[in-house]
Amino acid sequence: MPRDSMRQFARKNLLLLLILCCSIVFFITSFIYVRFSSPPSGDEPHYLVISQTLLKYHSLDVMSDYTNGDYHAFYPGRIDPHLSYGAHGQLLPLHSIGAPILWLIPFLVLGRLGAVFFISLVSLLIILNIYKLLVAMKISQKNAFIVSLAYTIASPVYMYSHLTFIEPVGALICIYVLRKIVQKELKITEVSVCSLLLGLLPWVHIRFALFELILFFALFYTIYENIGRKHITYYACYLCPIIVLFVAYELYTYTFWGTLNPGVIEINDIHKNSSPFAIAPYNGILGIFLDQQYGFLINFPIFMLLFPGIFLAMKKQFARYNLLMLLLSIPYILLFTSFKNWTGGWCPPARLIFVLLPLYAFYLAYALQQLDNVLAYAIAGITILYGLLYNLLSLFPSLNSFNGPTGQNRTIMYIQLFNYRLTDLFPSLFVANQTGLFLLWIIICAGLTCVLLFFKRIEE
Repeated sequence: MPRDSMRQFARKNLLLLLILCCSIVFFITSFIYVRFSSPPSGDEPHYLVISQTLLKYHSLDVMSDYTNGDYHAFYPGRIDPHLSYGAHGQLLPLHSIGAPILWLIPFLVLGRLGAVFFISLVSLLIILNIYKLLVAMKISQKNAFIVSLAYTIASPVYMYSHLTFIEPVGALICIYVLRKIVQKELKITEVSVCSLLLGLLPWVHIRFALFELILFFALFYTIYENIGRKHITYYACYLCPIIVLFVAYELYTYTFWGTLNPGVIEINDIHKNSSPFAIAPYNGILGIFLDQQYGFLINFPIFMLLFPGIFLAMKKQFARYNLLMLLLSIPYILLFTSFKNWTGGWCPPARLIFVLLPLYAFYLAYALQQLDNVLAYAIAGITILYGLLYNLLSLFPSLNSFNGPTGQNRTIMYIQLFNYRLTDLFPSLFVANQTGLFLLWIIICAGLTCVLLFFKRIEE
């Protein structure tokens, strides 16, 4: 078999294997979780109520659903309504209506399970886009597969794949558009799809409008680089869908909320009458990295490879990519970490940072590719195993993955290591006198990065 044919065969089989792994992990877990394990919790049932109201009452009068108890079809107990007053005094859903509309047909067919299967499909597409992004960025197929598999089983993608939160939808849109930005050639259909998806971001949640703005101009510049001023059709196909969706969104917010600035209502209500920069973001930034209940490094330590990856990627050839990551990350992180409710409330870890994590896959893969030694792959293997065990433990008992600001991670609170509770070894912003633990874990992350980079330098 010719070498090119062998490479193509291997590439197709790795992709098929990845699809098979994702499908088994996500859809089987979702079925078991919904049928035999946990009811929806946090914001989940309220998103489902919006879908149910649209189908049953053909309106956004979710109070009818709450009053009549229609939600008992997917939630056994009583839930307090999540409502806000609209422009004319009517009670409206507090949450965005974008995702409940997107999973409306699956919800119609299978109820809550249909909505969860929709999120499982979204999660599968996130993984496939990660793999394709890495290959487009000249990462080897082996490392692209390893990192994609790590995201499948040892990252928050698995945890959220069986929940009806909106963050996976935002993450899929961002990773898909990012992949098209780094792609060498763009088809007109891809340009139209990107425009449509970007236009959906504020419908999913208004805080995603930051990503819409940045990705819109980044892709616009890519289109201009590729075709210049030659084909006006490309620009028309790129601008029309996003303009139509923007106008429709403004009409919706003005009609129902009486304002052209829906962010004031949505963000303030969800974050308990707070506003951006209501508090200093330092605790929030520390928390999203290292807090045992909400941090992604503590619970999914594969992301510790981000730091050597970022350091190694500080090259001229990646300058544009690095700049785009900074533009996407810094404003968004400062936005939600400066809310009083920076944690996202009663939810699994890494909820509000979730949308950015797939975009960082390149740095993980680049770290493995550049380090390319036993130590790096051993660390990757150990951290993937820990992340997988954490995800599995989060499934049972009911709602074991959810955390509130109590100071202890519910998933691991009963696990002991050398006569110490595991939660005593991890820092929390909701427990006093934790400065030493936070410093210790900062030193561990920095030390691990230095060791990996030191071994690479010795090998050179």
